[in-house]
Amino acid sequence: SLKTGAILERIEDVGNPWLDAGIVPFSTLNYNGRYPESALKWKDWFPAELVTECFPGQFRNWFYSLLSLATMMGYDQNAQGLQPLGLDDATRKRPFKTLLGHRLVMNEEGKPMHKSDGTAIWFEEAAEQLGVDTLRWLYLAQNPAADLRFGTRHGSEPVTLQTVDGPISQTLEGAPTCKVTSTPADEVRRQVLIPLWNSYSFFVNYAILDGFDLTLESVPVSQRPEIDRWILSNLNVLIGTCRTEFENFNTPGVTQAAAAFIDDLSNWYIRRNRKRFWRSRRDIQGMIPEAQSYWENDKWAAYQTLYEVLVTLTKLLAPCIPFVTERMFQNLVVGGERPGVATPGLGSLSSVHLQPYPEVDSTLVDASLNHRMALAQRVVKMGHRLREEANLRVRQPLAELRLKFTCANPQESTEMGDLILVIAEELNVKAITEALDLDALVHYSYKPNLKTLGKKLGKLLGAVKDALTTVDAATLAPLRKGESVTLTIEGQPVTLAPEDVLISTEQASDWACADDTGIQIALSTILTPALTREGMARDMIRQVQQLRKDHDLEENDRIVIRWSAAAGVAEFEKMVAEWRETILTETRSDQIEQRATTDGKPVQIGEVEVQLSIEMRS
Repeated sequence: SLKTGAILERIEDVGNPWLDAGIVPFSTLNYNGRYPESALKWKDWFPAELVTECFPGQFRNWFYSLLSLATMMGYDQNAQGLQPLGLDDATRKRPFKTLLGHRLVMNEEGKPMHKSDGTAIWFEEAAEQLGVDTLRWLYLAQNPAADLRFGTRHGSEPVTLQTVDGPISQTLEGAPTCKVTSTPADEVRRQVLIPLWNSYSFFVNYAILDGFDLTLESVPVSQRPEIDRWILSNLNVLIGTCRTEFENFNTPGVTQAAAAFIDDLSNWYIRRNRKRFWRSRRDIQGMIPEAQSYWENDKWAAYQTLYEVLVTLTKLLAPCIPFVTERMFQNLVVGGERPGVATPGLGSLSSVHLQPYPEVDSTLVDASLNHRMALAQRVVKMGHRLREEANLRVRQPLAELRLKFTCANPQESTEMGDLILVIAEELNVKAITEALDLDALVHYSYKPNLKTLGKKLGKLLGAVKDALTTVDAATLAPLRKGESVTLTIEGQPVTLAPEDVLISTEQASDWACADDTGIQIALSTILTPALTREGMARDMIRQVQQLRKDHDLEENDRIVIRWSAAAGVAEFEKMVAEWRETILTETRSDQIEQRATTDGKPVQIGEVEVQLSIEMRS
């Protein structure tokens, strides 16, 4: 060495270090039987169930080394008496059963992260600021064929992190801890973790208030309302999906199905059933025979259904979000922070991670019900989109929705009729009319999509464009259902897929229309004075409920509502007179009083600006 004066020798033959990694299944598992005292038996442990590493960097290194060395070693006679593997016995020579190769983790701009320039995100920074369950879900949900744009480290913004071991300002490696942000992580919390936790909190809060008791006899599922049977049916479909996708190492399939279910649970099941949890006997007394018995069965059915769903979810999702699910399980099942809600006495099975993984109860799966409810949800989603486009808030009642289903059979059409009331309630419309044809309310315009048809058709593109303006609507209608159509253009058959044609609509002035595969809807946009006043009443109820929340009032606290307005007083008084009893009941109020002036909260009730205040009833 010129620098140190040491005499060095060069080793001429050096093997690639990946050879050492590739020989691991043989070198560490007693392949040749020289160490009989070892507990690891090569023939019992080979091949590996799963290997995983970054695909771009390893397919020519570790993965190749594993395959090539296992192929060569397969011909070796070993001391355990294994016969040499034949050329045609590839299955026995394979070093692993499943390979999961994935892409890279980048920053949010799609650029590599490096320690040298301070862009690398340290584990402590991500874990404490983004959350460990969030990170785990983020990785499991990522398509392994695509780079994960993880987040951004703000190197100029140092932070002190609060950990279970106390505050830290640097990582174990000595790097200063800095602010980390991640849009994908924010989406995981918004779409999955927060809705799941809110669903759990909703149950716990009402269960404590009502004294929910698991020892009470369960309401048979067959006697529960349809919406209970629906969520339990969907739960068992989810169980089947999770088991299948986990066994196939397809974690994005698990997280996608689970996220959709959590959305259904939070935004459909719980939202539509809130009144079943807080409705009192007084609210229902006299409405139906044996009201008290009905209240008990209906309310306990709701509690038992939601409890079963939440507990099963903790077991299903424990591999994905271990900390949140363990917290939920401890409180719901083992017993913890809120005594009286849980069932103690599980002994050694006191962790969700020691529970058997859920299995499908096929008796609870109702494919027809799932399908019908999914169709109803599609209609509701389409209706909400039309409301947004027409600038009509959901609290504003509308007169009519016209609906056309293209059902597979007459029975399906009849079953969809059972959900008309659900759709009407969700979209806040007075009537739903099933129509045979909505074409009179909307005209469709068809134009070629140049991005897909330009190269495909060449000189025929102009002729196709002209044909789309002259062909009758019935011929092109399948395109709106997601089906292809074939036209004869200049003597040649031309097949147009749905993505090849851009479809626009021209609607009647008093209707907003939408068209989705197999479904057409038209929403009346005319507001009569009566509908306007009802919308004002809904606004009033919403604003008073918010004031109750702002004042931190209990469910049973009774109040007096006071209001004043500088303009629109006559219209507001007319609304109050018409909807007084509904407003009082919905807001748990005893009186609505008008004052010349109030120092209340300024709110918008329809088109009227109102000063609104509430006061506890003494």
